Amino acid sequence: MWPFNKKKKKDLIPPLEEQFPWLPVGEGNPFDAPLMDIRNFTLNATSTTSDQSIADNYSRSRQSKGEEFVGSVPECSISIPCDINYPHNGEELAGVVFKSPGMEVKWDIYAYGEWFYFVRSWTSDLIYKVRYQNANSTLSLKEIYTTEELASDAEQVVHSLMLTHALGRVWPFNVPEHIDPTEGKSIAIYMFSNFGSKATLVTSGDTTKIQLVTKNT
Repeated sequence: MWPFNKKKKKDLIPPLEEQFPWLPVGEGNPFDAPLMDIRNFTLNATSTTSDQSIADNYSRSRQSKGEEFVGSVPECSISIPCDINYPHNGEELAGVVFKSPGMEVKWDIYAYGEWFYFVRSWTSDLIYKVRYQNANSTLSLKEIYTTEELASDAEQVVHSLMLTHALGRVWPFNVPEHIDPTEGKSIAIYMFSNFGSKATLVTSGDTTKIQLVTKNT
């Protein structure tokens, strides 16, 4: 199970009366893989904490530019090779790439040198360190450092975080293996707890491979 959740954290969630059915590929689904729409839940849930130290850390870290993570790696991490590419204008990246604007957004992202640092906004825990290359019109992710426990889904999670947070796109997150894909309510709660209000869609496909479907007119 992903160790993102911290004790004494509380998500104030709306009543889960709504069902979250899977949408097959086709009408109403813009992707080429099955999709679950959880926006009505994740965009209306609220996060708070009874742990004053976490609240203080969140407030204090809003001023951070992430320099304290330079040279660090996630604790007990392993290296995972990858090759994920994004269009880019070649501009140098330095400092804050994305900053959580509120406690319902669970991640901060920084860039220094050839590394991205993906950090939990509440606790300032470094979860993913990602080596990238920035050349010409392409930004390429080449290597991910994270714990062995998170390794199997690391590429998909990092890709979805890049798209939804750094690039501001609507993109699905993948359902981890330990969650029953038929339990829509459990999926919605898990996604909000770990990815906050940026997690609006879920897919059973590989988030690094799925594509938006282009309709011919």
